[in-house]
Amino acid sequence: SSEILGEPLQQHHDDGSGNASNVGSNNGDDGIDESIDESQNTTTPLNSRPIILRRRKLLFAALLVAYGIFDSNRAYEVTPSSPPLPTDEHSNNNNNRDSSPSLFGTSSVEVVTTNYGWNTPSSTDFSRSILSGEFFNATLAHPLYNATAWSDLESNPDPDRQIIAFLDIDTCIETNYPIYGGPNWKVNIERSHPRPGRSAVNIVGQSCDYLKRAVNSPALTANPDSRLVVLDCGGVKKVQLQYACNNDPAVFMNNQVIVAYYCIERWNVRPFIDVGLPPPAIKSVNLTTSERDGVMACRKRKYLFSFQGKGGFGREKLMAFQNDTEMYIRIFAERTAYLKDIQKEGSSSSGGSGGGNKVEDSNNFKGIMAESTFAASPRGDLLFSYRFSEILSAGAVPVVYADGWLPPYNEHVVDWAKCAVFIPESDYDKTAEILRAIPEERRCEMQRCALDAWDRFAATRAGWVRGLVA
Repeated sequence: SSEILGEPLQQHHDDGSGNASNVGSNNGDDGIDESIDESQNTTTPLNSRPIILRRRKLLFAALLVAYGIFDSNRAYEVTPSSPPLPTDEHSNNNNNRDSSPSLFGTSSVEVVTTNYGWNTPSSTDFSRSILSGEFFNATLAHPLYNATAWSDLESNPDPDRQIIAFLDIDTCIETNYPIYGGPNWKVNIERSHPRPGRSAVNIVGQSCDYLKRAVNSPALTANPDSRLVVLDCGGVKKVQLQYACNNDPAVFMNNQVIVAYYCIERWNVRPFIDVGLPPPAIKSVNLTTSERDGVMACRKRKYLFSFQGKGGFGREKLMAFQNDTEMYIRIFAERTAYLKDIQKEGSSSSGGSGGGNKVEDSNNFKGIMAESTFAASPRGDLLFSYRFSEILSAGAVPVVYADGWLPPYNEHVVDWAKCAVFIPESDYDKTAEILRAIPEERRCEMQRCALDAWDRFAATRAGWVRGLVA
């Protein structure tokens, strides 16, 4: 996720229209004093087994990740997806109450939170991004949540109680959500919690001591099958958890710690536990009932494939399809041409926190996606794209150009080979050939799978919890 350090940090983020955006701050923040070498992108490898999975099934899933079975060849292996959730999960209303406890394993497992920050009387002394607040509230609303379990187990460790623990401290530094691209990233920090000084790095840096404390707590260590799940939304190295915590092996080589990332390469994760996480949709597409019915009924859409966004990173090769009547391709020279189209409704171009300029959709980003069977989700300077989740919300199939990017969750939760197409960055010019080789029936199944993945695991932070605990 984007981080603004005061000095114009050249963190290029893929915005809601699939473009890399320079989100350097001009608000007078000074950033950090020390020079930081960003030539190395240290990330955590993936580590132990999924929480409720049998070992054999987990090993199979981990091997699929480790050996890169998320490619354009396997993307055509499509089977019917499970039915959508009830209607209330379809709306973009941040409804975090989970209504599907059966998705979370056995009732003997307890979902818990630590009691170091937001669960204490001093809650407002701890910074919290809006995204982290949504996730925390979704955890509290989980049907298996036990509000007192962490304290109880710290006082009376019990090897017979298995827990899935989440921190009540912020480790997910996302400064582009829900307001994208504003000059003041602090509008994305909850008002009821203190806003950090000059740097977003302050938040994650202050979380390290609490993370180490949780790792060593008897509440966790009493049962070796218990897990601590930690979010790392950092794209830029300075706000990645491992970097901020000095790559402490007691944490990041600990098989009881799961780290969930939305910007990491497959080969930099430890097989068996750490997972991907879907980036939040900045502007999701709210399909009508008729449009949803169209996905389920395999109704043909106007465009086979679409992309609107800024050039760079090989995207210019898509211009070769500009005259293809089944493809909608529009590449902008500058991000300013569509910035208001990708910012959150109610955000202000001056960095305010609502009540500002109403966001436009002058380029019909939402409409084009809703009329597309496939839509491009290309990387920018970083591997992940907010557009990935937005495409899912449109009932379209993401076409990912991001070599090595680890897709969200374990394969037993979402098999992305059935919901998305992964094309090497060197093969942009083969897009039409690859997509047209997919039979229409399989395209339909992929759309259903993509929309189902949105409904269950990406539309709300409750979906995040669902995907991590499954």
